[in-house]
Amino acid sequence: MKHEIKILDTYASEHLKGIKPWELRKNDRNYKQNDTIEFTVVDYANTPTGVKYLRKIKYLYEGGVYGLQDGFCIMTIQ
Repeated sequence: MKHEIKILDTYASEHLKGIKPWELRKNDRNYKQNDTIEFTVVDYANTPTGVKYLRKIKYLYEGGVYGLQDGFCIMTIQ
């Protein structure tokens, strides 16, 4: 499945540099391992910058244990 979500340019730059190979999100889209995310980069005014990129979910850690709030997830993306 492909998910289309927005991301602030600050965090997008960390993905694109390879510094941040993970994403913390509310799991309101039923993310699954091997799903694809198309990130649309926006500025702080929520205006698209024209940059989009794809990442694949390699691992998904769902909340409710070890301090991560239920309903949230941490995804390893590649």
